[in-house]
Amino acid sequence: MTTSRTGVLLVQLGGPQSREELRPFLYELFVDPEILSIPWKPARMLVAWLISTVRAPKSAETYEKIGWSPIRCWSEKQAVLLEEALRDCHGHADPYSSPKVRVGMTCSRPSVEEALEELRKAGTTTLVVLPLYPQYSVTTTKGAFARVTTALAEMKWAPARLDAPDAWYDEPGFLDAHAGRIEEAARALPDPDPAKTILLYSAHSLPVSTVEKKKDPYPRHIEATVKAIDARIGHRYRSRLGYQSKVGTMPWLGPSTPDVLKELAAAGERQVLVVPVAFVSDHVETLYEIRMLFADEAKALGIPHYVAADGLNDHPDFIRGLADLTRRTLKKGGARGAV
Repeated sequence: MTTSRTGVLLVQLGGPQSREELRPFLYELFVDPEILSIPWKPARMLVAWLISTVRAPKSAETYEKIGWSPIRCWSEKQAVLLEEALRDCHGHADPYSSPKVRVGMTCSRPSVEEALEELRKAGTTTLVVLPLYPQYSVTTTKGAFARVTTALAEMKWAPARLDAPDAWYDEPGFLDAHAGRIEEAARALPDPDPAKTILLYSAHSLPVSTVEKKKDPYPRHIEATVKAIDARIGHRYRSRLGYQSKVGTMPWLGPSTPDVLKELAAAGERQVLVVPVAFVSDHVETLYEIRMLFADEAKALGIPHYVAADGLNDHPDFIRGLADLTRRTLKKGGARGAV
């Protein structure tokens, strides 16, 4: 009888850990056909090279302010903790009944291909693919699954593949982790009365054309996430939703987070708690945009008390949510030795 071993691949976008990694990261980001809609690949590659070359100096200034991207560190820690959580449910460390978990990045190292090669060498026979994007988007989730498909074909490797749900914004552990981060951040505010605080959920924006042409459910999933977290914390806070990280002049999903801050300031709000609702770990959008850029804007607008919730990172409830997702995926696929 062949021994079955499960491998779990967490797929994340990635981020540069140094100046040397920045331009290759930007290139991989923009060469994706779901990001840069140029059908002819050579032309898309040229434009991606031009964009990455032009943007690199300015982007370097931003990344240097946060000590470069921590996303690899957090993602690999999430993988270690998930592996422990899946092993602990057995109460022993049998490698053939406890999944091995690895992280593969689509735009930086360790790449999806490198992570898959590790899992193959570990004897993986059942592969669970879990993109670290709670809300589905053609710009993230679709590309993550497609990258794995392409990589497996090029490797000529065909493990029994089980894909996790392509959207999991209503996962209980995910919601509990957000609720916990909100409670932690609220302790830094001078007035503990929830009625005196506005929760400002901030999500990465997308071009309106992408949403409309490709019928991307991302904004609907973001709105559903906000409603679910509000319900999780008992609707104790008033809340708003804003979008961040717009690039270029074309219309993007809105309102923008800075515009919402202006509205809140004009309304006389004095306590704002920002929640990075579409990110599962801290990176440049949370550490620079939310904690530095938006904080400065709030101060300039006259909002005296502004705090930001930490990313989910290694929150125990989030790891529990990932473990539950993995178990359900294995159970649904009927994998032997499922945890």
